[in-house]
Amino acid sequence: MIGLDVGSTTVKAIVVDPETNRILWQAYERHETRQAEKTLGFLEAIERRFPRRGDPPRAFITGSGGNVLAPFIGARFVQEVNAVSLAVETLHPDAGSVIELGGQDAKIIIWIPDPSTGRKRKFPSMNDKCAGGTGAVIDKITAKLKLDPATLGTLSFADQKLHPVAGKCGVFAETDINGLQKQGVPAPELMASLFEAIVQQNLSVLTRGNTLRPWVLLLGGPNTFIPAMRDAWRTNIPRLWAERRTPLPEGIDPADLIVVPENAQFFGALGAVLYGKEEEAGVGIYKGRAELERFVQGGRKAMRAAMGEPGLLADGEDLESLRRAFGVPAFTPARFSPGERVEAYLGIDGGSTSTKAVLIASDGTILAKSYRLSAGNPLDDTREILRDLDGQIGSQGASLVVRGVGTTGYAKDMLKETLLADVAIVETVAHTQSALHYHPDADVIVDVGGQDIKVIFLKHGAVKDFRLNTQCSAGNGYFLQATAERFGYAVADFADAAFRAERLPVFSYGCAVFLESDIVNFQQLGWEKEEILAGMARVLPKNIWLYVVQEPNLAKLGRTFVLQGGTQHNLAAVKAQADFIGTKVPGARILVHPHTGESGAIGAALEARRVVPHGRTTFVGTGAAAVLKFTTTRDESTRCNFCKNDCLRTFVDTKPPEGDARRFIIATCEKGMVESLDDLRKVKGRFDRIKKENPNLVEIAGDAAFRSTAARQKDGAADAGAASPRLPKAARWLSLPSARARREKIRIGIPRVLNFYSAAPFFVGYLESAGVPFRNIVFSTETDNKMYKEGSRRGSIDQCFPSKAVISHVHQLIQSSGKKGKGLDLIFFPALINLQSALTNTLSSQACPTVSATPSVVKAAFTKEGDLFAEKGIRFADPIMHMGEPALLDREMWAFWRPVLRLSRTEHRAGMEAGWRAMDRFTNDVQRAPARALLDRLEAEGRVGVVLLGRPYHNDPGLNHEILVEIQKRGYPVFTMDSLPTDADLLDRLFGEEVKAGAIAGPMDITDVWKNAYSANSSWKIWAAKFTARHPNLAAVDLSNFKCGHDAPIYDVVESILEATATPYFSFHDIDENRPAGSIKIRIETIDYFLRRYEEGLRRGKSLEAELEERVRAYRAERFSSLFLTENDLKEIEMLSPAVEPSGAGRRSKERSE
Repeated sequence: MIGLDVGSTTVKAIVVDPETNRILWQAYERHETRQAEKTLGFLEAIERRFPRRGDPPRAFITGSGGNVLAPFIGARFVQEVNAVSLAVETLHPDAGSVIELGGQDAKIIIWIPDPSTGRKRKFPSMNDKCAGGTGAVIDKITAKLKLDPATLGTLSFADQKLHPVAGKCGVFAETDINGLQKQGVPAPELMASLFEAIVQQNLSVLTRGNTLRPWVLLLGGPNTFIPAMRDAWRTNIPRLWAERRTPLPEGIDPADLIVVPENAQFFGALGAVLYGKEEEAGVGIYKGRAELERFVQGGRKAMRAAMGEPGLLADGEDLESLRRAFGVPAFTPARFSPGERVEAYLGIDGGSTSTKAVLIASDGTILAKSYRLSAGNPLDDTREILRDLDGQIGSQGASLVVRGVGTTGYAKDMLKETLLADVAIVETVAHTQSALHYHPDADVIVDVGGQDIKVIFLKHGAVKDFRLNTQCSAGNGYFLQATAERFGYAVADFADAAFRAERLPVFSYGCAVFLESDIVNFQQLGWEKEEILAGMARVLPKNIWLYVVQEPNLAKLGRTFVLQGGTQHNLAAVKAQADFIGTKVPGARILVHPHTGESGAIGAALEARRVVPHGRTTFVGTGAAAVLKFTTTRDESTRCNFCKNDCLRTFVDTKPPEGDARRFIIATCEKGMVESLDDLRKVKGRFDRIKKENPNLVEIAGDAAFRSTAARQKDGAADAGAASPRLPKAARWLSLPSARARREKIRIGIPRVLNFYSAAPFFVGYLESAGVPFRNIVFSTETDNKMYKEGSRRGSIDQCFPSKAVISHVHQLIQSSGKKGKGLDLIFFPALINLQSALTNTLSSQACPTVSATPSVVKAAFTKEGDLFAEKGIRFADPIMHMGEPALLDREMWAFWRPVLRLSRTEHRAGMEAGWRAMDRFTNDVQRAPARALLDRLEAEGRVGVVLLGRPYHNDPGLNHEILVEIQKRGYPVFTMDSLPTDADLLDRLFGEEVKAGAIAGPMDITDVWKNAYSANSSWKIWAAKFTARHPNLAAVDLSNFKCGHDAPIYDVVESILEATATPYFSFHDIDENRPAGSIKIRIETIDYFLRRYEEGLRRGKSLEAELEERVRAYRAERFSSLFLTENDLKEIEMLSPAVEPSGAGRRSKERSE
């Protein structure tokens, strides 16, 4: 019997004796994208080795390519999970789990005994939308590090220092590895870090909350041939078993329960044969290789015709017209006379893959430009660039005088410090300035670079929002370039090759590694390389708009689209984007930046021109920069010891020809940017001053919600053992001593999650009133990466990040219970069905159904493999409660807490009153009163504050990724939605005109913009957007989570409310458990830039108001001093006076803002 496993990167073939299941012949080879040809070669070898005698053999095939090839040879196709499962069950019946890593897929299969029948049930899981954590990622990184298979087989996992590497995306893993490699991290550490990332990715995602059962079999090529990969599994799985107290065989090292069986790479093919043995004798009769040969030689043509699309050039289109419409014009450098002084502004873009620089004249004309692929060090690259620019001017006998220097790109800060540049500007702003310089009416900028994609949405010439490929790298230019080179084309020839294709294959948009799989399949079907290149160009805009940006409605973004970035040199890519945008936006203007590769550098130069108007630059000069000496150090001597993380830093020491040496430190946080404790104290002191002057009410509310009500009442810090409020005298008299004693001892765990961020004060107030000491109310800590990783493996469904994180919080409460002799008696996690709401005319105030159902999900997660709560002696309580219906909540609280705390009715009533008082103090005293004082100060000072438009649990710094802290560090106070003042005078000032006009029933009415107001948090976000839009001293930052079904319908509503008054508005709509530090940094810097510009406008307006007030005072003084006031004088004064209002006193109007 013949068994074939045609995978995404290899073909495995075996011949098996059906009587003994013994493998008589086997082969395993990479097919190098030619699955059919490799399979045909194996079949030829089999026919030579086993000449036919009697009945034909039977053939069974599995793998990603097996379904296509099976009919040509008469084989029966077997689904790969079924094949692998059957092989394991037959050959290793004692196995409990399987982990198979393939080229582009990963499988985990767990067999769990059914207690009622004793039979095992199979729970398989495979990757679906992403190929992160598979063999293809390993191939990509080993090729990058130039490691051959022999060297890879000698690497170790144990004792290697591990570094953070993205496990969820292969291309992001490559980006992380690239950055670490530039920092000098050796290859063994890089590969060990990659193996760790792959293990963590698969354990957290593919196990679906189940625990791997021993014995564990490691299958597939990577597990078979890479010892360090096996050791990574053997290191991590026993830790999981220890944490979950999984029963293991005695006397065996847990690591020895994880094995690579004999012929591990052939289990798919062997399982296919075993499956075939159970089929009837006439199934899977091998009919030879003749049909497969014909298919390889030409039979694929008809199949291609049926499944393909017309080429990139439609009927009637010619290439020359396309070049005229979208081609980047050739650049002609400026010419100069001998002896001429050339005054220019210099812009440098230090990117991750290349460095670009331009010289511009004072009128913005490009005088010269230079481009250099990265050689690994941005300072070296920049020196060469500056030499080139200086040479372009000097070769004409002219001399260059640099009047200002701007830097951008990932190396902008280093370049600014070492070259003493005048300004460092975030790349989103740089690209925006550049695009607007050439196309002032641009609505959308599509910047596609080598490894990143930026799509920037503009409004009134400012960045309204933007998207970066933070979650996936699908659709970048590097992938197009790598594929072209693999096919033998230079990237400059990509377009000509693609345009030669009359038809093209249709790629599935999405993961870059799955695009690789499509390429394999298309080659298998005989598509020519030119056709495949055309298909890749066609899918590029789908990846940009549908996968990265996730916005199918392009028409709402505007009409003018500017394409820039290095990839836009590729005319085939531009044509595909133009076609896609044109079908979505009829009449769209699609423009290609005239200097598409240097757009960031141009923006930096323009910013230098703006901030250095008189040419008083701090730049060291091109001559000094060209001979600048520097050293880069990254070793134990640079390690930061200012916190427990002990991070390695990079020191860049520079020595100009004249002047003192300087040091620039590349570190992961502000602490690492200094070297001495004194400097650290200065940094902390500076931040403390900023925090004091710019309160972060998100941080304050997030902490205060989980404090003792007694501490809140005193408006002081809570002590862990703060005394609880005393019960009313009648309640104490009625309370039985035994009940009081129980309440003083009971320990109640509450996860610091979800709507507890707004509702916890109520429950704390109730429990303290009942006599439970605050020290016995145990909250989990704020979310952090360590906590999330330790608990997230129990998750079995992939909902939003805040809901997934709850499992980690409950896991922490369970694991901490019993330590130091203090065990929990109860974990209280009610299902809150609805919430309080101050709004009027709403349909309901429901909580998110995912959030309401989370307690049930948590309960299932910790009871599916044995009741972990019971093992720890903890009761898990998830009663249904309705915060939005006080009378019903009263009955629900009484029903639950009466038997737990042995309460009397009087005690219960006192507790309910205490709970509602605590809620009132939390909302008004902790948040709204300070917020009103802060808002008044912003109006007086002409400054701007930021309102967080989010859900209560976005007050958790682990869920908001400390975005609000970073905004506060830049000098902006931060408001929560709950903190927005509701004082009558302020509401009348902001909403009074609309109420009088009958547009709304009252200031707390949102029916003018949102009729379907049934979700409490969604409705509250809309009202907060209305408040923010009407106050000129407020800007909005909208936080939402990936997969948030309640926020998605109101994105456009919130945006339109804020756009109506040109309110600064920025959004983070894709927050999940991965914290893309680079992307967040770019976003924060972009927000900071435009808020600074907005504040400049506020202060100009305030200055004009002050000038007008002074003129009015002078006018009054002059008139009154004359003592000859006429009736007309008095009328004129009356007309002038109302026009002078304090800054921010009126509603923000679009005209005023503009």
